[in-house]
Amino acid sequence: MTTPLKTTHYAKQHIARCTHCDATVSVPTLEANQYAECPRCDEMLCSGSRWNLHRCAMIALSILILMPFALNYPLLSIDLLGTRVDASVWQGVWKMATEGYPYTAFLIFLCAVFMPISFAILVILLRLSQLLGIKPRNILLALGYIKPWVMFDVYLVALGVTMFKVREYATLSLDVYLIAFIFTALLTTLLFIKLNLNALWNDFYPQDRLLTEMPDEPPCVCLECHYTFTEPYQDSKHRARCPRCLTLLDVPVNIKLQHTWATLIAGIIMLFPANLLPMSVVYVNGAPSADTLMSGVITFVEMGSYFVAFVVFTASIFIPISKIFILLYLLICVHFNLRQSIKWQMRLFHIVHFVGRWSMLDLFVLALMMSLVARGQIINFSVGPAAFYFGAAVFLTMISASQFDSRLLWKIYDRQQQNAVHSG
Repeated sequence: MTTPLKTTHYAKQHIARCTHCDATVSVPTLEANQYAECPRCDEMLCSGSRWNLHRCAMIALSILILMPFALNYPLLSIDLLGTRVDASVWQGVWKMATEGYPYTAFLIFLCAVFMPISFAILVILLRLSQLLGIKPRNILLALGYIKPWVMFDVYLVALGVTMFKVREYATLSLDVYLIAFIFTALLTTLLFIKLNLNALWNDFYPQDRLLTEMPDEPPCVCLECHYTFTEPYQDSKHRARCPRCLTLLDVPVNIKLQHTWATLIAGIIMLFPANLLPMSVVYVNGAPSADTLMSGVITFVEMGSYFVAFVVFTASIFIPISKIFILLYLLICVHFNLRQSIKWQMRLFHIVHFVGRWSMLDLFVLALMMSLVARGQIINFSVGPAAFYFGAAVFLTMISASQFDSRLLWKIYDRQQQNAVHSG
């Protein structure tokens, strides 16, 4: 059930300032099946859907119990010249690291091993903080930071792509531990949905009361904990900080744009060798066959696996390139005050945030292929030099998207509306 949100007064309400468009609105007390959207940009301000922290901790504990089976035990197996070869998440990362590709392996390790485990541990630490009466400011901040980097769902799709890719080399079979991996991915996704960080901030810091009346001046808002307040905290250097999470406020616009441009330009540079150099090399009877990103897609088309070719092309080529063009477009709009549809700009902004992580699909496939096919002299598989550049491009563009402040677009829109009113 969706409750439309209007800027009106309610008997039970609190005031919130949208972190995406700077609109100040009144948010009513929500029921369990309701959520409140900003009437200006349609961004979700808060949600009544949540599980209590005890239940979330139990789900996190279940994830940690399943992790050794999901990460260390074989998920796929092939019969390669009479020899059974198994593939697991950890084995693929380890082989890549020990066979000359430690930086690429580290990128995969972060998203497929370290971040999922850290996410579950942090949820359990939150529950312990609740039981011990500790204020877990850093834990709540860390949870918000690492959520975009937990990519079990992407790895699950990578498993499907790998199945199609190894069929041409050997007979493929699925292992029972794949069930543990699937359940881990599903539980992690469920925990994402039901862990309400905004509500947890309010639970752990009740002394930082929510605004209940519309102030005369627009209130401040923290982009990290989404707290709306009127009086910021002044640190020893007289800098304004959020009174709840102590995050530095009012970072200069030029600094934000510099961060966005720096990571975006670095990502663009990395994308050139990522597309031009070989992504993988397969040796059959000593004869090498190198595949770039595009030639790998063409190989799937020649095999008749059109859907897999579409998935790989979308995740490995279309999404990284389109994400760069979208960010360039949004930055140009900010710098040159271009008059464009704000709804269209915000839709592009949300697309960039949603699809960016799926570009890691190709690296996960490479890790699985390393553990499955890298055997003996007859068939051998090696990661190409493009793999690291591709992973670095994905990371840099994700950071660039997270650094971009959509409120800059709304400031241009507001100025244009004011000018239109005055000219009219």
